[in-house]
Amino acid sequence: MKRKIWWQIPGTLPISKKISLQSQHGPVGKNWWTIRFVSVLEDYGENGRLSRGKHCARNGFGNNIRFGPGEVSMGILCTGSAARPVGLLFPRFSSDVWDTVIDTITNDAALTGSLITGEFSRDLVDTLEKKEIFLIPDHYRSVRAFCHCSDDQNPCIHVAAAWYFLAEVLDEDPWMLFLLHGMTREEVMNRVQTFRNLVSHPAFGSDVKEGVLDEAGIPKIGDPQGFFSCIDTGETLYQVPERNVSPILLLGPAPYRLGGKNLGERIEGLYPAMSAYAESVLFGIKQNPVNQKISENRSFEEK
Repeated sequence: MKRKIWWQIPGTLPISKKISLQSQHGPVGKNWWTIRFVSVLEDYGENGRLSRGKHCARNGFGNNIRFGPGEVSMGILCTGSAARPVGLLFPRFSSDVWDTVIDTITNDAALTGSLITGEFSRDLVDTLEKKEIFLIPDHYRSVRAFCHCSDDQNPCIHVAAAWYFLAEVLDEDPWMLFLLHGMTREEVMNRVQTFRNLVSHPAFGSDVKEGVLDEAGIPKIGDPQGFFSCIDTGETLYQVPERNVSPILLLGPAPYRLGGKNLGERIEGLYPAMSAYAESVLFGIKQNPVNQKISENRSFEEK
């Protein structure tokens, strides 16, 4: 059985357990989100204290590390025998902000997929930042740091060491950023699933589903209840919508790229030919625009 990483163990890191930075040389952080997190500290702090704080984290130790919604605390020992308690308080999102986060993830299939698979997405961070919601702090002063050492500068070497320790935690589990703002990844997943169920199976008399479909831009073209059974033979089902809507775009950006473009954009380019062919079949037109396009290309190549 795979052993849990220490910060996921209930009760967190025991006081008898001591850790040092895994990164013993060069910058701290392997992934893009950790590099950004570390840059928040290093863009603000005084170089001398930051260097000493990194040296402390590498050659001293941290212990008694505890994580909670919006807060991290740990003991930092650089010299001597007693670890100094350090605390970091992150801005906890309000209920309205969390509603926006949940709504943003739910209405974007790519973001929902990354949440489910556990692949931390740059698109998630960037999309939320456009709405002025910062999973990674936008400035050091947005985080409140506490240390009772004699240094009156913030960050002191103990706070800097604690920040570097936290950075390596985020390297392994970036979803801890959710907890630092008040919710675990599991709680976010449950809320996303609840919202999706509400949209898929709205309560009787609710206009939730209709509102979401309107926002997505899906045209109303009659009642599709009998489409596949051919029960409905009315003309309303076969009306061409006033505006073209590519179904692939309703899913949001794809998490993959092909030839330098988003896969969704590549697939979207096939819809005109597919739509024309579907209409030719529906209305009895024998011409196949896809085959015609292929024939034109072959004729051009022969010339």
